[in-house]
Amino acid sequence: MKSPKILAALLLAALALAPMRAVAAEPEEVAVGYTYIVPASLILKQKGWLEQELGARGIKVKWVLSLGSNKTIEFLRGKSIDFGPSSNASAFLARANGTPTKLIYWTERKNGAPILVREDSPYRSIADLKGKKIAATPGTGPYIGLIAALQTHGLSKDDVQIVSLQHPEGRLALASGRVEAWAGLEPDWSIAELKNKARVLFIDETLPGGGVYNVREEFAKKYPEIVSLVVANIDRARRYADEHQDEAIDVFAEGSKLDRDVARSALLRSATDRPAVTADDADGLIVWGRLFKSIGAIAPDTDIDKVARDTLDPSFTAAPVKSHSH
Repeated sequence: MKSPKILAALLLAALALAPMRAVAAEPEEVAVGYTYIVPASLILKQKGWLEQELGARGIKVKWVLSLGSNKTIEFLRGKSIDFGPSSNASAFLARANGTPTKLIYWTERKNGAPILVREDSPYRSIADLKGKKIAATPGTGPYIGLIAALQTHGLSKDDVQIVSLQHPEGRLALASGRVEAWAGLEPDWSIAELKNKARVLFIDETLPGGGVYNVREEFAKKYPEIVSLVVANIDRARRYADEHQDEAIDVFAEGSKLDRDVARSALLRSATDRPAVTADDADGLIVWGRLFKSIGAIAPDTDIDKVARDTLDPSFTAAPVKSHSH
């Protein structure tokens, strides 16, 4: 029979290990958002790399299509996905408005958001759009880019008629003449130019934009190893697209139901060579934060600097994380 001291020691050891076991326990399923706007997400879904690695650990993968940043944030808030793609502006807005998410990876960095008009339209500047109908998707980078462009040219959102439409519907509304302009993004931007005879009226190249992957903060705290694995595979898909450009264009075209010339245009516009999240990324988010505050999208007393820092989590890209299948 064990002595009281030995039993006490064993009990203390068991208590010490209990929380470690709770943290180490793995989820039964990981829900990953994907979108035709982000080619790397399509490649990752097609290749099945996550299914291989997570399946080896007894974890299922659930893929959820997102039609825009606003939908991604809605899914993350409702816990129907654990990871999801959005614009960096939307990642900040979500955090500022109380959605506990973290920006963990850059799928692309791209300054500016284009405002397009029909090729034969008479409009030559943003000022010409006063009183006109402009399609945009609320809660997304292009929407806020539109607001910033209006402000730069002495207008506000009240000086135009913003028509709330998802990105593809906005492009079609422009092509059919239901709106005079559209605040867009890829791949609909390329479709509009190549297929719908649209042209860029304005783009602010100083506006720090880009696409990112977010994770639910609760999930990241509970399963940091799984987050590292998912990030490693998103990065694997990004590098694969860079190294196999023709195949990436084909996957993008097929997954998005795009013509190959459109897929190629959209893909080549993406700057994907700086995926790591850094503390310096807060500067770009602060720019968006000031815009959000100026239009009342966030509370007047929001600490923009703090929200920008809290949005970012550089830990998952601070050092290269190798996927087991590499």
